[in-house]
Amino acid sequence: MFNRNISFIIFFFVLINATLTQANNKTLYIDMDYIMNNSIAGKSITEQLKKKNKKDIEFFNKQQKDLKSEEEKIIAQKNILDANEYKKKIVLFRKKISEFNKKRKNSANDLNKKRIVAQTSLVNSITPIIADYAKKNGAEIIIDKKNIVIGKVELDITQNILKALDVKIKNIKVK
Repeated sequence: MFNRNISFIIFFFVLINATLTQANNKTLYIDMDYIMNNSIAGKSITEQLKKKNKKDIEFFNKQQKDLKSEEEKIIAQKNILDANEYKKKIVLFRKKISEFNKKRKNSANDLNKKRIVAQTSLVNSITPIIADYAKKNGAEIIIDKKNIVIGKVELDITQNILKALDVKIKNIKVK
């Protein structure tokens, strides 16, 4: 009986100690998507990518218009040219279409790679700011908001990090 009471008391103290230890842990959260989209550097990345995409779209629309015009000319010559020459023109035109589609796909892939590199650079710039904030405020864990079901608003450090990031980094060049 005495052994049981001692075991119960030890268990009780261990449970209280574990609860107090967890209560002292400071866990914060941050909305990284919000920071990526609303920071000055994040907006700069978005704007640069939009300009590049718009330029590419204009270029490919012009190319597509030229190809459409060439297609119409070939179709108009169908009855004038002999069958072999017409087939040669069709084969060459199909090669041009294939090259056009390949360039368009490569351009889209290139733009996506640039987006990834720029966003990675921004995340790498944010990480020391978050680490410094955690050190100054005694935070042991900082979690991305998208991984949290519910949390106190007071634990959200998004605006604090956003302000610090905007002061430190104004622009990230998209290469």
